[in-house]
Amino acid sequence: MIAAQQATQSSTIHVDAAIVAPNCTIQIVSAIHPTPVEYTHCEPHHAIAMQRQRKQAFSTGRYLIEGAEKRFEDIGRVLVLPANVPLEVRAEGGPTQAVRCIFNQDAYARITGLDELVHPNEMVGCLDVKSPRITDTLARLAGEAEAPGFASRVLAEALGTSLMVEIARYVNDLQPRSTIQRGGLARRTHRQIIEYVETQNGTPSLSDLAKLTGLSRRHLSRAFKQTTGQTIYDYVEQVRFNRAANMLADTDLLIKDIAFKLGFTCSSSFSVAFRRACGETPKSFRKRMRPGAPDEIASPLSLAA
Repeated sequence: MIAAQQATQSSTIHVDAAIVAPNCTIQIVSAIHPTPVEYTHCEPHHAIAMQRQRKQAFSTGRYLIEGAEKRFEDIGRVLVLPANVPLEVRAEGGPTQAVRCIFNQDAYARITGLDELVHPNEMVGCLDVKSPRITDTLARLAGEAEAPGFASRVLAEALGTSLMVEIARYVNDLQPRSTIQRGGLARRTHRQIIEYVETQNGTPSLSDLAKLTGLSRRHLSRAFKQTTGQTIYDYVEQVRFNRAANMLADTDLLIKDIAFKLGFTCSSSFSVAFRRACGETPKSFRKRMRPGAPDEIASPLSLAA
């Protein structure tokens, strides 16, 4: 059993829900930070966390350990916190919420056979973990912590164990920056794809992006994965989730109108996809991000229908 321990920083962290299992502890944690915010966070045990608020305007960090990247790098939606390694954070701040899985070093070593979670010169890859399996598992754990069902503790233990294995696999595939081989996307092409995906309604297809860049679909897929560490499909879905979260948090659009803007055929398919991505429905996410907002109000799209 792992006792919860919070980071010493400028904001109080609240544990909103938790499941304590023999090898791991699952927590939903929230905080309201100053804007902007800078602090150092250190966990006594290994942890992996997935943010559950809208994407911040900026969120950067660096691990304070010999051999790690000294520059501040972007923090993604999912990040790994090795035990006793301070993480210095500079971010937009404001309200945040995350689901995290905490597990001690002995449990990780026993289950994976590895004494070390990640080597310092590979830690930069842990600031932005791009793994659909890890994201899906954390979303399931978040849903279970908030609405426990039959044998929740047993399920959390099983999912926590699988999460340790997935983390070990992810870390095993990391490469120090100095050893990354050529063959990825040109910087201009990478930026072209990012700008296109982030400004388009709906979901651009691989064929759309291949036509945009003038590359074959096969070469584009391979080069994008080598450059970013994730598939084009996973990247497009990540952008779509971020846009959904922003519209739910920052606008009064009806959920069905948000679904339409994002290329979903109906609000129910959007709700299923959103819940799979973060462990809660669009409606509950909006209520959490905007406690005083009305459930549904008329929107220009609805009035035009």
